[in-house]
Parts: sequence; structure tokens; C-alpha cells
Amino acid sequence: MNTVPVYMPYITSYFMPRHDGDRPAVVPEGSKNLAFIGNFAESPTRDTVFTTEYSVRTAMESVYTLLNVDRGVPEVWSSVYDIRELLRAMYYMSDKKKLADQEMPLPKKLAVKAGMKKIKGTWIEELLEEANLI
Repeated sequence: MNTVPVYMPYITSYFMPRHDGDRPAVVPEGSKNLAFIGNFAESPTRDTVFTTEYSVRTAMESVYTLLNVDRGVPEVWSSVYDIRELLRAMYYMSDKKKLADQEMPLPKKLAVKAGMKKIKGTWIEELLEEANLI
């Protein structure tokens, strides 16, 4: 059996305002053999669409639900709230340069230098060292 799509979502549909119920549940209530997967299905997790993880998570959720697999879908990793991840991203986005080697206006450079003296021996200094920023 061949399927021909007759309607494709607009490319901007990922970024349109959303409301509860505007997308079908991954496994609709009462469904025995139908599931929706991907970015246009409503997952109860706190993940965001437009990621590969969301698509994989909805697929896992549908398989586990329809086949009654007693296993949970992996939690969304909270990297957005983890300062270590943000500092590591800063390091890579600045071409793997230490704070002292990054180009910035003189007032900011002086502020960084003064700030480094204040954080000496603190947990913040450890975090910056771990992220290779100092």
C-alpha cells in the first residue's frame, strides 16, 4: 500500500503559538493500534519540539504504551538549567579560548580581571576551571 501525503505543515508551524489539545496525543485515548510520533504529537513530557530527542521520545512512548512494556521513557535532561553545561557551551562558542584570551572591550576585560580575584578559591573558580575557561 502506498501513501501519498496530501498536506504538509508549514515550515513555521514549529514556532506557532500552541494551546493544550491542538495536537493529537501520542497514543489517543482508546487506541489499540494507532499512535502519532514526531514533533506534531502531544507528549506529556516537558521536552520541546524541533529536537531529535522529542521525536525519539514520542516513538518510545508509543511503543511502550501500545505493547504494554513496563518501562519508563527516559527523562528530559535539564541541561538548560545546569551552569556547567552553559559554561562548557560558552567555552566552545568562543573557539575554545580562556576568558583572559577572549576579545572584549577594555572595560569588560578589566571587570573580568577584577572578578577573577574575587572568585579565587571558590566553587565558581572550580566551575570555570572545569569548563576550561581559566
